[in-house]
Amino acid sequence: MTEFDEEQHSVESRDPEAALIGKIDSRILRNLLEELPLEFREIVILRELEGMSYKEIAGIAELPLGTVMSRLARARQRLQTSLGAYSGGESK
Repeated sequence: MTEFDEEQHSVESRDPEAALIGKIDSRILRNLLEELPLEFREIVILRELEGMSYKEIAGIAELPLGTVMSRLARARQRLQTSLGAYSGGESK
């Protein structure tokens, strides 16, 4: 008979507060993504959420590789700015 090892068999769960914060954060991110213009949103989703390479995205979107990289950089900047504005407005 094998002794039960609690560390090995335990299910890791986040505390309720952390779970709630995670849900809120994903909702905020989803809203910010929806605010992006379609051409930026498409690139961000394919790269960051789907994990596609720049080359794969260029093929799907039928865009030059440089355009994919440029749009991704601009989309990330817009998201960062929006998130900063949201965080700043929330703390006031």
